[in-house]
Amino acid sequence: MKRKPAKRGYHYSNQLDFHHILYQRRHWNQGYAKALREHAYMGKMIPRDSLHREIHSKIHDVPCPNGKECKKAFEELCRRERLGIINVDDDTIEQRIDFLIEMWAEDCPATIAILEWQKQVVSKFFSRGGE
Repeated sequence: MKRKPAKRGYHYSNQLDFHHILYQRRHWNQGYAKALREHAYMGKMIPRDSLHREIHSKIHDVPCPNGKECKKAFEELCRRERLGIINVDDDTIEQRIDFLIEMWAEDCPATIAILEWQKQVVSKFFSRGGE
Protein backbone atom coordinates (compact mmCIF):
# COMPACT_ATOMS: atom_id res chain seq x y z
CA MET A 1 0.00 0.00 0.00
CA LYS A 2 1.41 3.36 -1.02
CA ARG A 3 1.60 6.12 1.52
CA LYS A 4 0.45 9.59 0.70
CA PRO A 5 3.11 12.26 0.97
CA ALA A 6 3.03 14.27 4.16
CA LYS A 7 1.01 17.45 3.96
CA ARG A 8 3.13 20.53 3.91
CA GLY A 9 2.06 23.78 5.33
CA TYR A 10 2.14 25.87 8.41
CA HIS A 11 2.91 24.24 11.72
CA TYR A 12 1.44 25.81 14.82
CA SER A 13 2.83 24.43 18.06
CA ASN A 14 -0.09 25.68 20.12
CA GLN A 15 -2.83 23.90 18.18
CA LEU A 16 -5.38 22.04 20.25
CA ASP A 17 -6.42 18.45 19.80
CA PHE A 18 -9.20 16.40 21.43
CA HIS A 19 -7.78 13.99 23.99
CA HIS A 20 -9.84 10.95 24.95
CA ILE A 21 -9.10 10.08 28.56
CA LEU A 22 -10.06 6.47 27.83
CA TYR A 23 -7.90 4.97 25.09
CA GLN A 24 -6.96 3.02 22.97
CA ARG A 25 -10.25 2.98 21.05
CA ARG A 26 -9.92 -0.70 20.16
CA HIS A 27 -10.25 -1.58 23.86
CA TRP A 28 -13.14 0.81 24.45
CA ASN A 29 -15.28 -0.01 21.41
CA GLN A 30 -18.26 -1.99 22.72
CA GLY A 31 -21.27 -1.46 24.92
CA TYR A 32 -21.00 0.84 27.90
CA ALA A 33 -17.23 1.15 27.49
CA LYS A 34 -17.81 2.73 24.08
CA ALA A 35 -20.66 4.92 25.34
CA LEU A 36 -18.48 6.12 28.22
CA ARG A 37 -15.45 6.83 26.00
CA GLU A 38 -17.55 8.75 23.49
CA HIS A 39 -19.33 10.90 26.09
CA ALA A 40 -18.24 14.52 25.76
CA TYR A 41 -17.10 14.58 29.39
CA MET A 42 -14.51 11.86 28.75
CA GLY A 43 -12.23 14.10 26.75
CA LYS A 44 -11.03 17.64 26.40
CA MET A 45 -9.24 19.88 23.95
CA ILE A 46 -5.58 20.09 25.00
CA PRO A 47 -2.34 21.38 23.39
CA ARG A 48 -1.44 18.85 20.71
CA ASP A 49 2.31 19.23 20.38
CA SER A 50 3.06 19.38 24.08
CA LEU A 51 0.58 17.83 26.51
CA HIS A 52 -1.20 15.47 24.13
CA ARG A 53 2.07 14.14 22.79
CA GLU A 54 3.50 13.81 26.30
CA ILE A 55 0.51 11.82 27.60
CA HIS A 56 0.59 9.36 24.71
CA SER A 57 4.37 8.96 24.80
CA LYS A 58 4.24 7.93 28.46
CA ILE A 59 0.92 6.08 28.67
CA HIS A 60 0.11 3.80 25.77
CA ASP A 61 -3.21 2.37 26.96
CA VAL A 62 -5.84 2.65 29.68
CA PRO A 63 -7.13 -0.79 30.73
CA CYS A 64 -10.87 -1.18 30.21
CA PRO A 65 -12.92 -2.39 33.19
CA ASN A 66 -15.65 -4.96 32.67
CA GLY A 67 -19.05 -4.01 31.26
CA LYS A 68 -20.70 -3.84 34.69
CA GLU A 69 -18.17 -1.25 35.90
CA CYS A 70 -18.46 0.77 32.69
CA LYS A 71 -22.26 0.76 32.98
CA LYS A 72 -22.06 1.98 36.59
CA ALA A 73 -19.72 4.84 35.59
CA PHE A 74 -21.76 5.78 32.51
CA GLU A 75 -25.05 5.90 34.40
CA GLU A 76 -23.51 7.97 37.21
CA LEU A 77 -21.94 10.31 34.65
CA CYS A 78 -25.32 10.88 33.01
CA ARG A 79 -26.97 11.41 36.42
CA ARG A 80 -24.39 14.00 37.48
CA GLU A 81 -24.63 15.79 34.16
CA ARG A 82 -28.44 15.91 34.43
CA LEU A 83 -28.17 17.37 37.96
CA GLY A 84 -25.52 19.90 36.94
CA ILE A 85 -22.89 18.40 39.26
CA ILE A 86 -20.45 18.12 36.37
CA ASN A 87 -19.95 20.55 33.52
CA VAL A 88 -18.91 19.25 30.11
CA ASP A 89 -17.76 22.70 29.00
CA ASP A 90 -15.86 23.93 32.04
CA ASP A 91 -14.52 21.02 34.11
CA THR A 92 -10.78 20.46 33.89
CA ILE A 93 -9.25 17.29 32.58
CA GLU A 94 -8.13 16.52 36.15
CA GLN A 95 -11.75 16.73 37.36
CA ARG A 96 -12.82 14.33 34.62
CA ILE A 97 -10.11 11.86 35.56
CA ASP A 98 -11.05 12.24 39.25
CA PHE A 99 -14.61 11.22 38.38
CA LEU A 100 -13.35 7.97 36.86
CA ILE A 101 -11.00 7.32 39.76
CA GLU A 102 -13.91 7.76 42.15
CA MET A 103 -16.09 5.39 40.14
CA TRP A 104 -13.57 2.57 39.94
CA ALA A 105 -11.41 3.08 43.05
CA GLU A 106 -12.40 -0.16 44.76
CA ASP A 107 -12.94 -2.55 41.85
CA CYS A 108 -10.52 -1.64 39.05
CA PRO A 109 -6.97 -1.18 40.42
CA ALA A 110 -5.20 -1.52 37.05
CA THR A 111 -7.37 1.15 35.44
CA ILE A 112 -7.01 3.43 38.47
CA ALA A 113 -3.22 3.17 38.43
CA ILE A 114 -3.06 4.36 34.82
CA LEU A 115 -5.66 7.09 35.33
CA GLU A 116 -3.70 8.41 38.32
CA TRP A 117 -0.54 8.42 36.20
CA GLN A 118 -2.38 10.27 33.41
CA LYS A 119 -3.63 12.81 35.94
CA GLN A 120 -0.07 13.23 37.27
CA VAL A 121 1.26 13.96 33.76
CA VAL A 122 -1.51 16.52 33.17
CA SER A 123 -1.10 18.20 36.58
CA LYS A 124 2.66 18.43 36.17
CA PHE A 125 2.24 20.01 32.72
CA PHE A 126 -0.11 22.70 34.01
CA SER A 127 1.96 23.34 37.15
CA ARG A 128 4.89 24.18 34.85
CA GLY A 129 2.66 26.81 33.24
CA GLY A 130 1.87 24.79 30.12
CA GLU A 131 -0.91 25.94 27.87
